[in-house]
Amino acid sequence: MHLSSLSIYDHHAYPLYTEERWRQEPLERYFTLNPDALVLPFVQDSLFFRRSLRDLAEFFGCEPSLEALEEARRQHNYVELARWLFAEANISHLLIEENQSAAHLWTVSSHAEQLPLVVRRVLLLEAELEQMLDHHESASRLLHAFEAHLRELAPRVAAFKSAVAYRSGLDIGKHNLVELERAYSELRRSSPSRQTPRITSKPLLDSMLWVALKVALETGKVVQFHTGYGESSPDIRLANPLGLRAVLEAPELRGLKIVLLHSYPYVREAGLLASHYPGVYLDLGLTIPAGSVHAMRTALHEATHLAPLSKVLFSTSARHSPEMFWIAARWGRRIVAQVMEQAVYNGDLTNDESEWAAQRILSHNAGELYGALANPPTEPVVSLP
Repeated sequence: MHLSSLSIYDHHAYPLYTEERWRQEPLERYFTLNPDALVLPFVQDSLFFRRSLRDLAEFFGCEPSLEALEEARRQHNYVELARWLFAEANISHLLIEENQSAAHLWTVSSHAEQLPLVVRRVLLLEAELEQMLDHHESASRLLHAFEAHLRELAPRVAAFKSAVAYRSGLDIGKHNLVELERAYSELRRSSPSRQTPRITSKPLLDSMLWVALKVALETGKVVQFHTGYGESSPDIRLANPLGLRAVLEAPELRGLKIVLLHSYPYVREAGLLASHYPGVYLDLGLTIPAGSVHAMRTALHEATHLAPLSKVLFSTSARHSPEMFWIAARWGRRIVAQVMEQAVYNGDLTNDESEWAAQRILSHNAGELYGALANPPTEPVVSLP
């Protein structure tokens, strides 16, 4: 199965660095999500890094060593290299989270101006709330203003996203007004002046999410939830997507569409939820390409144990360096091709169905969810004996 001509709708990724920051950052930094400097010496021993080193050496036409690769990549004009890598990756749409206060990152408009693809913004809910803390004296007023803010922004963004999994967990509860106001007062007292705090208060985050989910439903926005492996987290058990049961069972949110990002190591759990709840989809970005080849294949196999093929998505989940988008796209296509071929061998799919499924996973499922994609693939006719 050859998928190089099939474009990728990259529905979850992060901004590129500015050229100055890109030239300063060591290549190894892109292969770990842990900012601790003590972790960096071990990065070169990961299968992800060693495999990618050879891939990038092939792309740049240099020796497969870190020194040769660093020299080769920095010989290029940064913008031209980014365009080249994205063109080779054949990414048609890019949805990225924008950090408007980070001067070392490209803005959404910068991506749209410099890259040959469609670029749209994903709104990180926690970051938006943090920017509003200093302007409201009570939690109730803050949430009321936050709701109005989301309604104003909704027409201009592709989706909402939450990283609550890495802050207070996916078990999103409901809290009374006394708990909420107490938590808000404690946050304001403990926050350094002139510094935007990072919210970890469960009453405040949970209450914010109930507001945001209602707005998402009413404005037709998809909500992305980080799950499993994705960032340094105090307790990865809190990122199990099964924790979202209260949200998924809430009658007032019926019809809401949710994408479970990353999923690893909870791929089976995410697949189970996607098979049971009509509004749940799962994504395998970061799981592909950060795992071993065996782990990547296993993850896609496990995602499709129960989940409908029309609810499984691939994203690059790449960040900051254009090489990472190219690597993710390269392995996304390879893994999808290998698993679909195995599904044909096993008798799960026909050849025509496997081609349809590959298009669904790499592009058309995201296109239907987020919009801006025409002519979805025609579902193959199943001939019954």
